[in-house]
Amino acid sequence: MLRSRFLATLALLCLWAAGPSVSPAQQAAESPPDLTLRTIHAGNELSPKTFEGGRWTDEGPVVTYIEPVSGSDATHLMRFNLETDERTQIIDGTTLRADDVDRLIQIEGYEYSRDGSKVLLYTDSKRVWRRNTKGFYYVYDTETQALSPIADRDDGYQMFAKFNPDATKVAFVRDRDLYVVDLETGNETALTTDGTDGSIINGTFDWVYEEEFGLRDGFSWSPDGAHIAFYKLDETDTREFAMTNFRTRYPEYERFRYPKAGEVNSEIKVGVVDMSAVDTTSAGQPEAIQYFETETWDPELDKETEASDPTEYISRMGWTPKIDGRHHVWMFRMNRGQNRLDVLYGNPSDASTQTILQENLDTYIDVEDGKLQFLNDGEHFVYLSERTGHNHIHLYRNDGTYIGPVTDGEWEVTSFHGIDEESLQAYFTSTKASSIERQLYRVGVSMGKHEAAMEPERVSQEPGWHSVNMSNDLQYYIDQYSNATTPPSWTLHQADGTLVTTLQNNDSLRNTIDALDLPAPSFTTMPGADDTPLNTYTVKPNDFDADRPHAVLMYVYGGPGSQTVTDQWGGRRMLWFQYLAETYNVVVVSVDNRGTGGRGKAFQDIPYRDLGTPEAADQIAAAQSLADSSWVDADRIGIWGWSYGGYMTLMSMLTGDGPSTFTSGLSVAPVTDWRFYDTIYTERYMSTPQNNEAGYERGAPLNYADQMTDTQDLIIVHGDYDDNVHFQNSVQMVDALQEENKQFKFMMYPGRNHGIYGGNTRLHLFTMLTDFIEESLVEEEPMIGATD
Repeated sequence: MLRSRFLATLALLCLWAAGPSVSPAQQAAESPPDLTLRTIHAGNELSPKTFEGGRWTDEGPVVTYIEPVSGSDATHLMRFNLETDERTQIIDGTTLRADDVDRLIQIEGYEYSRDGSKVLLYTDSKRVWRRNTKGFYYVYDTETQALSPIADRDDGYQMFAKFNPDATKVAFVRDRDLYVVDLETGNETALTTDGTDGSIINGTFDWVYEEEFGLRDGFSWSPDGAHIAFYKLDETDTREFAMTNFRTRYPEYERFRYPKAGEVNSEIKVGVVDMSAVDTTSAGQPEAIQYFETETWDPELDKETEASDPTEYISRMGWTPKIDGRHHVWMFRMNRGQNRLDVLYGNPSDASTQTILQENLDTYIDVEDGKLQFLNDGEHFVYLSERTGHNHIHLYRNDGTYIGPVTDGEWEVTSFHGIDEESLQAYFTSTKASSIERQLYRVGVSMGKHEAAMEPERVSQEPGWHSVNMSNDLQYYIDQYSNATTPPSWTLHQADGTLVTTLQNNDSLRNTIDALDLPAPSFTTMPGADDTPLNTYTVKPNDFDADRPHAVLMYVYGGPGSQTVTDQWGGRRMLWFQYLAETYNVVVVSVDNRGTGGRGKAFQDIPYRDLGTPEAADQIAAAQSLADSSWVDADRIGIWGWSYGGYMTLMSMLTGDGPSTFTSGLSVAPVTDWRFYDTIYTERYMSTPQNNEAGYERGAPLNYADQMTDTQDLIIVHGDYDDNVHFQNSVQMVDALQEENKQFKFMMYPGRNHGIYGGNTRLHLFTMLTDFIEESLVEEEPMIGATD
């Protein structure tokens, strides 16, 4: 998924030494760190402390969490009452010596059995693309404190291990196959045996399903433990992509399946294992496994036919409560264009399916976790949909009968936290107050058939950005709050908003920021290409003189559903903008073009089948509006962005009036032709190249290399180990610019992925970008304009 990823982890704030009589506020005021590229991009002095949180228990303001042991490799499992500040050690990590490796193991993840008698511990993990999803699992007995591996490490890494409901068995994935272990006998049974590299995948996913649908864990036990539902994929016919590691004496290659727009996807279906029919004496259980007929497994289709497949994806799956005495498997089935979604129920007794709900939109349907949630009453579910023009919560009976809206209005529900079924109150985060804010609301829920939602009540109060994490019983929530000038703090509240306690305040950092006297972003709107008011922020130097012309740097991301103009703490990126403003008198401006999020479906759908064109027109229009201001030097307007923002930088510079509007561009990790990007993301917004050739042509910066002018300066940056937006994009852009004899700068980061981080990489990157800005925007003469 395209993201403007600034992946440097927020580290703990370093405190400066001071005598005992000096308060933190005085200390920060007297000796704040200098605002430099090093303190921003390579130091921790300006990073907020974070509340690490944990995992909510079933009731009350209590979490469990993993705590490193000082001076040891061990980790404890702790219980923390957030209200009373009482911490209790649950598992002593100094006792977790695993006999099979003859050393202590660290707790990296954990899962309790339903009765609390056992804990499944995860350790020694390795990364699979974005997350550490493979490692080794041990069962810890809470009574005897015995620690036992679920399987022999020599057989390979284990993934997504889970207890069955009575904790007598553990299922897991290894080498693309699904296994189950009897914890009493230690007997391991292979439920599938056809998992093969480059072909069949059981219980997990290929690259594109993980990246674009956010799916990694691909199986689940039924609530009664009678069945296991699992995904099966076949990537045999998908195309392979290779990344080259040039940092070795002879190049080494990492190969993986990556379906680009218009190419063949993996086949997919959902199987269900009848655990009562499993023969533990044999490997593979064909007699115990049935596959639901979802019409998504059709390898006989050729590429051209599959480009319009009406049943292409299964984007979510889970178990229902008992319906007519039986748990069913619910599934989201989608067409290739992702504008139709069928909610299916699969009957595990005969593998039959039934369509419970169908959603059809003219453009596309976004799928995220929480889109469908069953209530505890066993009779209803809620479903989030944009079909009314804004994302809202809708209530259904389990048989698909529509009851009515839980929320409605010309604003967006951005997170649904759940329904308190005793008080009949639904909790959600929304843009109701402002599209650039996030606030917590609650609203009454009618369980009878109705046509309109009740009026919601705002729970959070401070203007800005509230990221809410509600307890499992919906009686408490943790509020991570910030605004554009205030670093994040974490507070515990009762469900009605009453403050219980502060968990992390970052007062010291706040005092430091105040002492630095940084220029604050101001929020306004600017006209887009069709005069639509677009959300905008501006960062001006503290000594801003409206009678003096300033260079302007526009920051853009601009991708579907994204937002850069938000009233929240901007972290290192905003600090860099403030540094540019104070050091070079550059005004930094960010504009959320049409197609971005928070403003409803119609606004977000403007670029549908036409990515890049209306968004770039908006950025150009905003720049031209700025150029008409007395305080802007129209000959010194630059634009920069990363990922989709890198793409937008090129489109804005090279299309329409861009060549005469922007004098400088900094494009990091850009897409340069949507044919190079993956199927699921690209086709959601563009359809396939077979069905939208003109849109792909219009939206490819490669086709506009000849439009770069002699007075424009450009730098392109990419990591050559980018598995997401392939280095190929920049290579072909470089080739096109060279063919047109256009002069530009280019930087490649060896072995770096889409985030371009690690070691001093970020410091080097932003030093280079800053130097480029100084040379191309701050200095009066053009830097490297092309000459024939």
